[in-house]
Formats: sequence, structure tokens, C-alpha cells
Amino acid sequence: MISSNNPNLSRPEVLFQEFAHLDISTHRFSGKRSFDGQIGGFPLLYNKEKQQLAVDATDSHTLVVGASGSKKTRALVLPAIKVLGYAGESMIINDPKGELYNRTAGELRDLGYSIITINLRDPSVGHAWNPLQIPYSYYKAGDMDKAAEFANDIANTLILGEIATDDPFWSYSAYDCCLGLIMLLFKLCKEMDYPDNAVNISNLLRLRRKLFENGVNAKNSPLWKWASKDELIAASLMGSVMTAQDTMRGILATLDQKLRALAIQPSLLEMLANSNFDIEEIGQSKTAVYLITPDEKTTYSSIVAMFISQSYQHLIYSATQSGGRLGVRVNYILDEFSSLPAIGSDFPSMISAARSRNIRYLICIQSKAQLVKRYKEEAATIISNCTNWVILFTRELELLRDVSELCGQKKDRTPNISVYDLQHLSKDKDEALLLAGKSKPCLVNLLDIDRFGDRSYKVIDFYTPERLSRFNIDFSELPAEAKAIIEEERARMSASLNPGLNPLSTLGPSAPPASTAPPGAGTSSAESQSNVNDLIERIDKQLAALEEEERRVAEEEKRRDAERGVRREAEKTEASKLGHVVAAIKDRRDELYQTSATGTTEE
Repeated sequence: MISSNNPNLSRPEVLFQEFAHLDISTHRFSGKRSFDGQIGGFPLLYNKEKQQLAVDATDSHTLVVGASGSKKTRALVLPAIKVLGYAGESMIINDPKGELYNRTAGELRDLGYSIITINLRDPSVGHAWNPLQIPYSYYKAGDMDKAAEFANDIANTLILGEIATDDPFWSYSAYDCCLGLIMLLFKLCKEMDYPDNAVNISNLLRLRRKLFENGVNAKNSPLWKWASKDELIAASLMGSVMTAQDTMRGILATLDQKLRALAIQPSLLEMLANSNFDIEEIGQSKTAVYLITPDEKTTYSSIVAMFISQSYQHLIYSATQSGGRLGVRVNYILDEFSSLPAIGSDFPSMISAARSRNIRYLICIQSKAQLVKRYKEEAATIISNCTNWVILFTRELELLRDVSELCGQKKDRTPNISVYDLQHLSKDKDEALLLAGKSKPCLVNLLDIDRFGDRSYKVIDFYTPERLSRFNIDFSELPAEAKAIIEEERARMSASLNPGLNPLSTLGPSAPPASTAPPGAGTSSAESQSNVNDLIERIDKQLAALEEEERRVAEEEKRRDAERGVRREAEKTEASKLGHVVAAIKDRRDELYQTSATGTTEE
């Protein structure tokens, strides 16, 4: 048992006075405000006698740890939404089951909130959100740095949220490819003057198929030759385009697997095709955004993580444009945080910088091990940036030891709160251990949502604003500069098929030399030219067959090397001989081209 008489621990009634208070009957606030006069916050303990919740009105982040079924949602998340609603602060809420929306959206709407739903359980209802819209708006405005920054966050969240530990090469290569495709889509749509809703996930997938439709020959396509003139696009796509066939297949397979969640439902592609709300308004007027996902699978977790990252980055940018702080405080309420992929390219930096921009986080996890698995050594940075810790029932021994050690020891060197004590926090009494700022540890009671006002609540239907129809691009039309590349290729091909018209020929239109044909051959000039052309055509066919055979032998050699770990000398020799034969025949063909250009025939 945790003794309330231990002088090394805070008494709940004493700690209660250090925070702002919310009367659960009148919904009025009192007590300490934040330095800038704000009064809302996350609930930390409940005073049953006064019928008041103690809430932290400062800019502190809060971490909640508790096993599944420990009442994280009922005793902390749902009360937090209600408290922030009475304070008029904006919220972005991860809602894995949809129950947070059902329980609170109706009351928030009655309080004058703008309700936005990103509904991944049923994408056909709710609001639409295009993750490519904001970065493309920067691209069109000429802010390439900001566009690339947002595009990088999208690629990072989609591809690197979960990296294969055995061979990360494929994930990082797929990430580069994804970033390059996003920037190429921006470039194409701007050059072709397509409408803004042409920049969508569906067309990103189409562009991936178009660029790599010919496999390793993608490097010879006019689209690539045009796109590669852009430094960022070239740097991002080079590793996928200019590589061996097997490597390309591996990269594209990884990319397709990561992007499959975005293309799994037609209704989802429609929802991601355009945006019908403005993220910037979240920091300007009281708004509640519900990110509703199926709790039985994690297929769409990357989309939730992508929204959290992009909304944060855009709100930070908005804050810098308006004096450094948002006009309305924004609270990220992230239930089941550790089930989401790693958010953004550097979430620890995000949580560190958020406080000064009027942004707070409530992070709920089932175990510390989950957080470490997702963020590795950076998990310690995330935890240390949370000023308030609320520990509920858990059996995670390592975490319990860490918490017990943080709580210190008595004079007899026994722990103030033992691991055994922490394992026996009462769920029925809504008990929790609170570590708040510089205050001493305290055993507190929380408030279950059913005791927070009326048990009944109003469930409202999803509001679905008008959506623009998805704009699909077939990529058959290319920019003028890419068309010029096609014409150059056609001219070069025409010159190779008509050597007599080859502008590279150094011989002028002088009279042909005397024929070396035997007397009486009777071969006309036209017939001679026809014979040469036929001979060249046959040589080209033979060259193609030999090159195909050379490629087959090389691939067979590579396959056997991978299986046996050794290189077979005989096959190397065969491939080398074929290479010499091909080179010799090509030299002979070039001689025939030269002879044909001067009008001379040779049997």
C-alpha cells in the first residue's frame, strides 16, 4: 500500500491547490492560469469533496501509461476533451474506435465548435483531405524549399514509418523514389497547367506506373530525360531509374507495398483527392478534428500519422507568420500513440518546439517498450519532454522499476513507492500515480467519464461537405520541352535508318568512285543501295538477337552467383566472347553505313 503519511509524497489535497480547477457541475474554471491567461488543460486529479477536477493550464505535455483496459480513455482522454471544450481550445484527436466522436462531438458542436472528421472507417462520409495540397500550394507559389520539406515529411511517414530491420536499403530507396515521384507530379501539373485537384494520390500512383512501365528502359524515356533536368527529382529518382533490373523491381515492390494502404479502397482515393477544410483555421478558431480509424487493423495508421505531421508543420508555419504563437491553443490528443508509425522525420523535435507555439500533446501508450520499439533511442527524448506523467495499472516491469526509482527512497533506503505498490493501483477506484512537474509523487483519483455530468450523450451524424470529383491524368500528354526531346529522338532514329542523309557524314555530294563490281554484273545504283540496306537490316536483327543472348547469359550468371556464391569462369568467357562478336559486327555495320553514304556497294 502507498502510504499517504509518507513525507516524501504529496498529499492529493495539497497538490490540488497547485493547478487550475474545473467545477464539473457548473463547468466554470478557477485557480491558477497559464502565463498568458489560459485556463484549460488536461485533467490530472479529482477532488470528490469539491466536485472539481485539477487541470494543468500551462503549456506542459502529458504522458499517460497504462495497460489495455486500464481506463486511459474513460478516465483521461474523454474528460480531457470535455475540459478543453469548456475552455474553447482546439483539438486534433486520434480516435481509433470512433467512440470519442460519438461521445463528445455533439456536445462540442453545441459549444460552437467546428467539427472536422477524417473518417477512415468509412471514407465516403466526413471531410476530404488531400495530403499533397499544402505542399503543392507552396510549389506553385515558388517556395520550393517549403514544398520539398512537406513532400519529404509525406514520403518519410508513408515509407519510413516502419523500416525493415534486416535490410533497410529497400525502404530508404523506396523513400527516395516516393519523394522524387511527388516532386515530379508537382512539376508536371504546374507545367501542364492542370487544376489543383489533379495533384492527388491517385495520380501519384499512375505516375509511378507510367515512369516505370518499360522497366530498365525508363532511363531512355522522354519523361525521365525531361524530369532529370530538375536536381531534386534527379537526385531522388536516380537510384531507382538508373539501376539494374532486379534492384529496380525490389525498390518498386517495396514502394508499392507501402502505398497499398492508400489505394485499397476507391472511396479512400476519392476522399484523398481534394481538401474541403483549411488546416490553418484550427489555430484561429475553436475546432475539433477527429481522426477515426478501425481499431481492429493498422492499415490506415500511416494516413493518421501523415495528418498529424502535416497539420503540425503547417500550424508551426502559420504561427511564425503571426508573431510566433497560434491565436487559439491546439491540443493533440493521441490515444494509442505507440500503435501509429513514427510521426514525421523528427517527432522528438516536434514535441520540443510545440510548447512555445501554443501547442500541447497528450500522449497515451500501453507500454514504454512500444514507444522504444517505434522511436528507439529517441523515445527517451519524447518521455522527458512530458512534464506530467500519469501511471495507471501496468505489468511492464522495466517501466515500474523506472517509476519506483524516480519516486526516491525513504531514510531506511526502501523505495517510497515499490514495484509491488505500483502493480496494485485500483482500477475500480480510478487510482493513478501522478508525477507532475517538480511536485512530489502523489497517489490520486481520476474521474470516470460516466461521473462527469450526465451519462447520456447525443450522437450526431457525420457532416459531409461537397467534394470535387477526382481529376485523373493519363500522362499521354507531356510538356513542350519533353515533346522536343521526343522529336530529337525521332530525328536521330531517322538519321540512323537513312545513313545517306546523316548530317554527321564528312563526305560531300561528290561523284561516286568507279565501281569495283566485276564486269557484266549489271547492278544498278538503286539495286546496290537496296542490297546494302537489306544487309544492314539483317545485321541489326542479328545484333538484337546477340544482345538478347548476351543479356540472358549475364542474368543467368548473376542468378547462379547468388545461389552458389561463386562466379563461373566458363560463363564469363562466353559472355565476353559474345561481347567481342557484337562489337566486331557493329564495327562492320558502321563500315557499311559509311560505304552506303558515299554510294559505293560492296559484295
